[in-house]
Amino acid sequence: MKKPFWKREKNGSVTSPRGFVAGGIHAGIKKKKKKYDMSLIFSKIPCVAAGTFTTNRAKAWPVLYSMKVINNARHHAILGTSGNANCLNGAIGKKAVDEITWETAKALEVLPNEVLIAQTGIIGVPFPVTRVKRAIPKLVAKLSDTGGHGAAKGILTTDLSNKEIALSIELGGKKVTIAACAKGAGMVHPNMATMLCFITTDCAITKPMLRRAVRHAADDTFNSMAIDNDMSTNDMVLCLANGLAGNPAIAKVDRDYWMFREALEEVMRYIAYEMVKDGEGVTHVCKLRLSGAKTPTDAERAARQIANSMLFKTMLAGSNPNWGRIAAAVGASGVDFNPNHLSISFGDAEVVHLGKLRVLNIPKARRILQKKEYTIDVKIGKGRGRAEFITSDLTTKYVLINAAYS
Repeated sequence: MKKPFWKREKNGSVTSPRGFVAGGIHAGIKKKKKKYDMSLIFSKIPCVAAGTFTTNRAKAWPVLYSMKVINNARHHAILGTSGNANCLNGAIGKKAVDEITWETAKALEVLPNEVLIAQTGIIGVPFPVTRVKRAIPKLVAKLSDTGGHGAAKGILTTDLSNKEIALSIELGGKKVTIAACAKGAGMVHPNMATMLCFITTDCAITKPMLRRAVRHAADDTFNSMAIDNDMSTNDMVLCLANGLAGNPAIAKVDRDYWMFREALEEVMRYIAYEMVKDGEGVTHVCKLRLSGAKTPTDAERAARQIANSMLFKTMLAGSNPNWGRIAAAVGASGVDFNPNHLSISFGDAEVVHLGKLRVLNIPKARRILQKKEYTIDVKIGKGRGRAEFITSDLTTKYVLINAAYS
């Protein structure tokens, strides 16, 4: 395994890259006063921005707004709120987005369309726009270069912990930092999660190249995890790049682009894994690696079918190496494969190799599945197609959390 070319920043947050400040507060969206429910990330100089958004047709108002303004040439800030999705609540929801982005822009002395917005929480409830507008000056006053952890806390809902990371790399002799915070997760089908992810970087990069890097990195990370089979209305990943690192600007697909994209993907991969670990009711996290498919598309299709299978997930919950459920899921995926070539390993315990007509190491596999984190390898043939998913178990606690969520 090659040595990583990035360095993990100690106590990293979205303010680790040069020129970013952030903060989080309780604005009154959530009932509990000690619960942060509002975040702001601000770059002191203009940024280029890129994002990916939910494909759900019932999109929340902040998604529709940010999808529109993300195409502008420059941006300065990301505003996030939690506790109310501001979705399917009529014209008042659209007005709320317009009013709070305008108030935020006014307080920051930037243009309203230079502020991106993301919101998460309960669907179909009127948004408390007056309370939030009153809180904006307080939030702006709290912005600081140590406020990244507060901003990470302000977007949490059923999460049990912050999800943050910052990595640094060297491009053109300059230190470039990429950082992220996120909330999640549940509702992750077929892509992303009920998640918000905010990424900051001081890398100098053009908007088309940033858009390309974010899209591809998200496909390999956030779109390759599975907690349940529902799609959220509010998902988005937003990335701001202000160029203050002073590296030669990335304007084409070259070595610097690939290094930036690989580091960005590592940031997203870490966040995705942390989201699955902190998923609703999750007690086991599984890295599922599928190989031997005829094409990468076939591999992704088969891996997704396994990762999202309810029977597979309950198998993980019970630490039960019932490999037949994996075989059935591959068959249900519609991918062309020969069952006689199927082999499955739980960690380093090869449980089944049908090509050699053997089933073994079930006790060892059971011990591996009792761990909190492990890997399952599934080989379905002799092709070169490979895919990797991060998935989790499905527990009674997941049902209880979502049965009471309102």
